[in-house]
Amino acid sequence: MQDLKKIRGYLPDLGESWILIILLTIGGSIFAGVVNFLILLSFPSTRGWIELITYPLIFIPPAILIYKSVKRSTIATDLYQPLDKKSKGRKAYLIFPLLFISVISINLVTEPLTHWMGTPDFIKEFLNQISSNKISSFIAVAIFAPVLEEILCRGIILRGLLHHTVPYKAIFWSALMFGVMHLNPWQAIPAFILGLFMGWIYYKSGSLYAVIFFHFVNNGISYLVTVLYPNLPPDTGFIDLIPGISYYAAYAASLAIIYFLIKFINENYDSIIPIKIQPDS
Repeated sequence: MQDLKKIRGYLPDLGESWILIILLTIGGSIFAGVVNFLILLSFPSTRGWIELITYPLIFIPPAILIYKSVKRSTIATDLYQPLDKKSKGRKAYLIFPLLFISVISINLVTEPLTHWMGTPDFIKEFLNQISSNKISSFIAVAIFAPVLEEILCRGIILRGLLHHTVPYKAIFWSALMFGVMHLNPWQAIPAFILGLFMGWIYYKSGSLYAVIFFHFVNNGISYLVTVLYPNLPPDTGFIDLIPGISYYAAYAASLAIIYFLIKFINENYDSIIPIKIQPDS
């Protein structure tokens, strides 16, 4: 239990962070693939649940490295940086409804950067699989992904990078890693853009719960649209759904919402303050 608490003292630099991502994307994918094969070979009836069963397994290789690093760490307890900075009062609660409202706004504002790419067949097939087992897909996409990915990308990697480099570089690199771990440009580019925004939120607020919530709402809305409107083309965008001048009015309103959220966070939260780390002896 003490080693688990010491994870607050694990602050990886850029090189260590890339190793974590490589362990996730390569080591984790191989490990989860082998387990996937063995489970389906032994229990074919679990095919509809296999994503739910194996998705968390890709995080085991980086988790092993983190655990071993924490176990060897000699950082003093007074230098621990919590994964989530506890906030009290009105600001601790207002950020959540603001983030909820901003999810659609962020996606609408950034859509022109991603809509031109179209949707490849393998993503369409993935969306069809979501519709086939709604419970398994919801847990994997809207719960496991936000929690596990945010703990790694913001709670571990970005938190560490903020103590080794200037904030804008830390946020950029963590967002790039977040995009890379999706392994294809059709998901990586939107993930990179959202990663920049979530990285900034984490840097300013120190709240891991805030970015998990934002990620949950973002994935949850996408999931619900896919399930409730299975006949809607996968490459449908806001510009296809909002007619004429209403689209530009919605775009302007979204920009205003994002501005208000940024202003609120800037005025009510203190940024994460880097700590001085002495090398392990």
